[in-house]
Amino acid sequence: MTHLVEKVTNPLNRKSKITDEELIGLLQEGNMRYFSELAARYESYIIKKCKTYVKETDIAEDLCQEILIKIFLKINNFERKANFSTWLYSIIHNTCIDYLRKSKKNARQVITEQMVEELAEMVEDVDELPEELSEAILDKLLDEISPEEKLLLLLKYKEKHSIKDIQQSLNLSESAIKMRLKRAKEKVNKLYRGLA
Repeated sequence: MTHLVEKVTNPLNRKSKITDEELIGLLQEGNMRYFSELAARYESYIIKKCKTYVKETDIAEDLCQEILIKIFLKINNFERKANFSTWLYSIIHNTCIDYLRKSKKNARQVITEQMVEELAEMVEDVDELPEELSEAILDKLLDEISPEEKLLLLLKYKEKHSIKDIQQSLNLSESAIKMRLKRAKEKVNKLYRGLA
């Protein structure tokens, strides 16, 4: 497989001390020759995250290349006040979900598998939920919430991003993020009480 990283000349030493913020600034100024450095830093992370959606390494690597191309094309849309990893995760999530939909795979089941462990954080006064109950709650919950709310739950509870980072990366107000998370948590608790 030919990697995008290999296609762009890297003007930096691999042991470069340049920060992500400086690197993104250079890219946004039009110095696209620095993209190989950004790709080299994040390629293994992207593949690892993609594998949580698709399981197969070859597909994860192909999706990684697609994601790197999207980053290359959309880097100017990234607002540097946001956390790059939050913005990147939203691109990874959306790309993988699109792939699962197009390949007729069960995107909902993948999201359920990813969030089972974090569900206990959303249920009030409960330390641990049985896995079967967690899956049943999530399965019903995913019917009731929007794709944006699913992404918010993953960013907040699975990836542990702050409200501020989520807000800045998704261009939503802080109150909108908090309200959507609150509504989703309320739905989780209602479902838990109904199933427990």
